[in-house]
Amino acid sequence: MNQQNKIQKLQTKRPEKGMKKFMILVAGEFISSIGSGLTDFGLAIYVLAMTGSVAATGIFSICAFLPSILLAPVGGVLADRYDRRLMMILGELLSGLGLLICLFSVMSSSPSIVVICMGVGVSSIFTSLSEPAFKATVTDLLSDEDFARAGGMVQIANSAKLIISPALAGLLLQVTGVSTLIIIDILTFFTTVLVIVAVRKGMAIKHNGDASLRIGRELKEGIAAIRGESGIMTMIVIMTISVFCLGFVQILSKPLVLALAGETELGILTTIIALGMLVGSIVISCLKHTKSYGQMLSIGLFGCGLFFALIGVSENLFLIAAFGFMMFVFMPAVQIGAEVLIRRNLANEVQGRAFGLIGLITQMGYILAFIASGILSDYVFEPFMKGNSLLAIKIGAVIGAGAGRGNALLIVITGVVLAGVGIVVSRLKSVKSLEEENLYEAVAESCSEGL
Repeated sequence: MNQQNKIQKLQTKRPEKGMKKFMILVAGEFISSIGSGLTDFGLAIYVLAMTGSVAATGIFSICAFLPSILLAPVGGVLADRYDRRLMMILGELLSGLGLLICLFSVMSSSPSIVVICMGVGVSSIFTSLSEPAFKATVTDLLSDEDFARAGGMVQIANSAKLIISPALAGLLLQVTGVSTLIIIDILTFFTTVLVIVAVRKGMAIKHNGDASLRIGRELKEGIAAIRGESGIMTMIVIMTISVFCLGFVQILSKPLVLALAGETELGILTTIIALGMLVGSIVISCLKHTKSYGQMLSIGLFGCGLFFALIGVSENLFLIAAFGFMMFVFMPAVQIGAEVLIRRNLANEVQGRAFGLIGLITQMGYILAFIASGILSDYVFEPFMKGNSLLAIKIGAVIGAGAGRGNALLIVITGVVLAGVGIVVSRLKSVKSLEEENLYEAVAESCSEGL
């Protein structure tokens, strides 16, 4: 009896110890997220002020976003093959080199947009090393029951760049330049590295007997792991469509609000809306046990789509803020529900590669949304809502007419599509199978323990 009690105490201490280490990691991620948000906000305004072109700002955003998407599978292979702690440290430090390029350009007598785009591109390349390793580390440190709580904590950390950074950057830019924001961001990298080193014990260290690194072969293994489960393939399709729809928010929300108000109001609305993600993340992180992650995903998608569509219906800034806030409240349920379902049905040794590949596929929805939303807005919906056709007049009687209402109509349509995806998800057998298989494994384990 005494030995059994000791074993039980050890089993309860290990998850608690792992959670403490993970919380320290999340604290480092929180600090890093604030720094990244300062640079993103400051450089975007700097490029816009320097060029006066929204297209140039869009190119800057793609340079900062696309490399990490394309190289995510390679980062996933490295995360599965080598020490994930080392991958996170290298990713943080080398990302700082890209920011140094931006800093030198901004501080030079003749700053160059091309050099700035190169700098954020280099930073994005090395970010692809750290993100898959960080996601796979969740499985190294935590048990299945803590995955949802961990997802909520990560969402809280990531939301810092949307909630804290814009307001802080706006205040700092009143008394200093964008170079100061970049310097602060670089300093946060060192803080994050120190945090990773502090929790190095208990994190998986990879030792592969095959000294040669065969990226192609290991990517094939990651693809095989994904294709081996039909439910995971379905989840990838669902998340790609969802990311595509949500990408329209990122592009269309700014011109929608600017057609009704100024930049100050836009900044306030952005902060209020982003607080919704923080609230949603806190709620999920407080949930100790969730009966159905498929149901969480379905409700999240439907809620996001519903309030997304309502944003386009209203011309009142207070209602837009309220609808946007509620949309972001549901967003963590989408991200966490999908991630937990996938994580529970993948072996730990292939999770880095799998998440890298999944990230590549699903995040391309953003790139497609960035392209499609601009074309549809400028050449289809805005001209249509400025016209005098009978259909445009009838639609305008509901959502309003004139400048910006074409974007509003596009938002309504996209929101309805996203809500429809949520309804479909609740009926898909392949998604339900992801939970059923995990349930069968849990029953089998409990039976064996009882015997």
